[in-house]
Amino acid sequence: MRPKTTVRTSGRRSWVSVCRCLLLAAFFMQLTAIWALAVGEPPPPKLINVADTRNMAPGISKWIADIYNGNLWLYGLTVVSIMAGMGFALGTGFDRLMGLAGINLGRLEHHE
Repeated sequence: MRPKTTVRTSGRRSWVSVCRCLLLAAFFMQLTAIWALAVGEPPPPKLINVADTRNMAPGISKWIADIYNGNLWLYGLTVVSIMAGMGFALGTGFDRLMGLAGINLGRLEHHE
């Protein structure tokens, strides 16, 4: 008699289970596409958000409000870039402040 052998997969999924997952994902994507087509186009919104810039003095606030009224995608990019710049400036400034206080916030050394 031959000894019984076991197959070790070492954490890898078999090809059949990967194909099964892909087919299931494709089925659900088709199902959502069919559902979206069956529902139809959503009704237009009844409320329009507009920033009132009539009494604003010229400056950065009026510029940002005009961008908001004109193009929401450009407004979104502007807000994200301003937030990233502020995060970088605040992070760098506080890192230097902590360095002056004698606290090292650099990388930790791992000893394993």
